[in-house]
Amino acid sequence: MWTAQEIAILRYHHADRKALPAMLPGRTVKAIETKLGRLRLVRDQRVWTAQETSALRSPYRTGVPIDELLVLFPGKSKRQIWGKAFAIGVRRPRRPPKPTGLAFVDDVRARAFACRLSMTDLDSFVGTRGYFSRPRHLNWSALQQAIDLLGGTPAIAWRDSPVS
Repeated sequence: MWTAQEIAILRYHHADRKALPAMLPGRTVKAIETKLGRLRLVRDQRVWTAQETSALRSPYRTGVPIDELLVLFPGKSKRQIWGKAFAIGVRRPRRPPKPTGLAFVDDVRARAFACRLSMTDLDSFVGTRGYFSRPRHLNWSALQQAIDLLGGTPAIAWRDSPVS
């Protein structure tokens, strides 16, 4: 039986869990934790129900933004949502490569993405070290090899009328 004095100690010092066993020498650590839970002095564990888990699969897989997922699952944090999705093996859709401002490179990168190749894969197939991952200039040789690899042909389109 817990005395009023022991409960008062729990209520006042519940934040300092390491010091509680010394303050309550006749109680085990497990008994103290159980009593803290019954007194609602510790946060409840946020356990995922089977219904919540199944409801997470579809929106997470389709790429619903995390802020909307927080609204769909009140009481869950971003970390809990990411952790649960990882635990059940659900992945977000791949993001397309960011535009570089180099039109030829952007076209090749978009085609590689459509063919489900990563930029690292494309670099390894072409023999460049990080060119398609982080392009900063036009490497015509690498672009030609990538275009051939992806089954394309380079074409030039002039914006103005031909000069005679």
